[in-house]
Amino acid sequence: MAKKQKSFADKASRRGGDTDVVMVKYVKSVKSEKTGFWRFNEQMIKLQGGENLDAALKRMDEAVNLIDIDLSKFESNHQESEAKESDSQDTAKTEVKNALDEAVKDEDQPVSDSEDEEE
Repeated sequence: MAKKQKSFADKASRRGGDTDVVMVKYVKSVKSEKTGFWRFNEQMIKLQGGENLDAALKRMDEAVNLIDIDLSKFESNHQESEAKESDSQDTAKTEVKNALDEAVKDEDQPVSDSEDEEE
C-alpha cells in the first residue's frame, strides 16, 4: 500500500496554529538627521485575532520600552546589599576565629583537679 501524498494545493490551503493572524505591511516615514530628506521604513506586523493596527503598534512600543528601562538603580541597591552581606559574613568569620583561638588557648593551659596532685 502506498502512502497518500498531499498536493501543493492541499499544503497551501492548510493553515497551522495561526488561523486568525493577518500580516500587514507598515510603512513609517522618518526625516533623516544627516540629509534632511524623508526616509521610509517598512515593517511587517502580525495582527492577532482581529486586532487593529494601532493596538499592535502600541503592543510593540511597550515591548521596546521594557527593554529600555534603566535598571542601574536596582543594580546599585543589589551591590550595596551584597557588600553589607559580605561585611556581615566577614564579621561572623572573625568572631568564630576569635572564639576558636580562645578555645585553643584554654586547652594549652594545664588544668588541675586538685591542689594536692604530684607532678
